[in-house]
Amino acid sequence: MPLWHHPGEDRNKRQTVANLEKIRKAIGRNVSDADIWKAVSVKDILPRTAQFLWRSIHNAHRIGKYWTHIPKCGDRATCQECEVLEDLDNILTSCKSPGQGIIWEAAKSLWLEKEDIWPTVSLGTIVGCGLAEFRDDKSRTKPGTQRLYRILISESAYQIWLIRNNRVISRDGAPASKEEIINKWKFAVNQRLQVDKSLANRPIWGKHPALAQKLVLETWSGTLDNENSLPANWLREPRVLVGSRVFPQTQTRRRLRHGIG
Repeated sequence: MPLWHHPGEDRNKRQTVANLEKIRKAIGRNVSDADIWKAVSVKDILPRTAQFLWRSIHNAHRIGKYWTHIPKCGDRATCQECEVLEDLDNILTSCKSPGQGIIWEAAKSLWLEKEDIWPTVSLGTIVGCGLAEFRDDKSRTKPGTQRLYRILISESAYQIWLIRNNRVISRDGAPASKEEIINKWKFAVNQRLQVDKSLANRPIWGKHPALAQKLVLETWSGTLDNENSLPANWLREPRVLVGSRVFPQTQTRRRLRHGIG
């Protein structure tokens, strides 16, 4: 055994294998490891979020068991709110501290503006969101629905992670308010919408947009504020947002004042 070998490496490798199996079970398909790793970095998922998902599969975050082997840091291993050994499953899907529950409820509400059924959220579906498939009643792929799901799940999970870190590291365990949590999530989702609009309006080499306009329209249709008053192609409209039916109107006005849209 090499001198630099650490027992934690073997444990992380076992956890990586277990996480890959969780993804396969969650999505209900027998996909290869290579397909899973490729799906983490699909273009619908932003690089910073893709890195978070990649580290999640590798069990590479400094949480839970990581701290149990470091002298005088054992207390960091426990979720102070839930009083359990902290792991990513707890952080993303079951922690009692304000964060994950509020964000998933917001994501569900927005999703149900477009689709009829909110898929089950689990660690496997979160880190495997790039493999999600949605089809119509004729078994045809629904690219816009598929893309919205990847955006909502990946961005929501990443915001939960950031809110948890802020609470544990910067706020000494003090939770954020529901309003603050909702504002951060909504801001992140609307940023994705604005980026999509930008890319759909920006030509590459003067010919084609960086992102297909049809795909952007299909992705966000059904979720937009005051959608009935928008033109069929709203990509050049300056004030396109999501969230008025999910959040109080005061939140929308606040974000408008800060330049979103």
